[in-house]
Amino acid sequence: MKKILSIVLILAFVISMPFIFNKSVTVENPNKLDIDGNFILNEWVPSRVGEGPDWDYNLKPVKISDRVWCYFGAMEMPTKENAGDMSNSCYIKGDTEWITWDTGPSYVFAEQAYAEMKKIADMPVKTVIISHEHDDHWLGNNYYKEVHGAKIIGAHSINENYFGPRHIEGKDYPGMQTRMIKALYQNATRKTVLALTDEAHEDTVEFTISGVNLEYVKVGYAHSEEDWYLYLPDDKVILAADVVMNGRVTSNRDGLVIGQINAINSIRARDWDYLVPGHGFITDKTAADESVKYFALLTERVLDKMEDGIIADFITKEVTLDEYREKDLYYVLSPQNVFRSYEELEMYDEDDLIDYVAIQEEKKAKKAAEAKAKAEAEEKMKAEAEAEAAAKVEVVEAPKVEAPKIETTESVKVEAVKTKEEAEVPTVPGVPEVPSVESI
Repeated sequence: MKKILSIVLILAFVISMPFIFNKSVTVENPNKLDIDGNFILNEWVPSRVGEGPDWDYNLKPVKISDRVWCYFGAMEMPTKENAGDMSNSCYIKGDTEWITWDTGPSYVFAEQAYAEMKKIADMPVKTVIISHEHDDHWLGNNYYKEVHGAKIIGAHSINENYFGPRHIEGKDYPGMQTRMIKALYQNATRKTVLALTDEAHEDTVEFTISGVNLEYVKVGYAHSEEDWYLYLPDDKVILAADVVMNGRVTSNRDGLVIGQINAINSIRARDWDYLVPGHGFITDKTAADESVKYFALLTERVLDKMEDGIIADFITKEVTLDEYREKDLYYVLSPQNVFRSYEELEMYDEDDLIDYVAIQEEKKAKKAAEAKAKAEAEEKMKAEAEAEAAAKVEVVEAPKVEAPKIETTESVKVEAVKTKEEAEVPTVPGVPEVPSVESI
């Protein structure tokens, strides 16, 4: 029996050797290979040029509102089988252009996504807006930069972390490699090159692009080092990216639980009818409910166990969040979320929580005061303009009114002269009339 077991182990080792020691492994499905029939396990390799077909993502846009369409990715981690299509990206229809929110995991993905949007409206993409630095959300950037000449608005952290201190010297591609470039088949990552963001903001900013009013909201350190979401106030739509997920357990490997709670509170403080999460399919008014509950329970239970004296080594056994056990990726992500939260909450301060409702009320009051002051100023300017116009009318019409008065005065003077002349030879009363010669 021992001999048989030894033989089996030896055979297993021999069979596994290509996967252990080789960087390229040939597989049978030709639709999931690069042009040379290989996929790469451990090392970045420049995209190869050839006649083989690109990966077919089979994308179908879903209409969210009158001007917003989105693509919904698989409820999985990035794998060769899903080619990185496991996050959500959206397109906003402007008057003359499409605005892209998160470009997806590769050049090929972005190219195929735009081809579908072009069927809806044949307009270019001139503006790309990115939510955060995780590469499943922005590796399609260079398609829009190279083909459409688009401007890319995104987080500082993308440029800092992929083109800054972590830049790997000696490689023939810009910036550092990412998990997608390392993990996916070459016919999915073909032509994908890391593209810098062109414009980064320090804080929340409002702007209008192609007739669409947008608010790019900074929530800071939440799901990642620097997170943003996009608010369309006229459409009552929020594109939340990864600060909200539903249908699966969120990943907080790079985030902060208190930051997540603050981000969600910021979203809840706004007026919206539709919310598109970074991962998940629910987009109605309940879209954020799972995330709200998950982070509230996570924080409460970890703090309770810390008070009970449970140390970090055992926290994942004590806090299991069984309510989410049936959700996708529970076993992969929830334990690490619990452990990371323990590390963070050791330094927890209630002042770290931000009252976004109060902030929004303050902003509304400020806007109302500004609107009132503006209206009063406009009313004052209008009244002054009307008074000035009325004064000009009086000046213009004055001669017309005075002319008859002048004529009347002259006529009065003439009459006065005549009267005066007649009065110069008055008949003297009491003097007898002298008889004429003829009468004598």
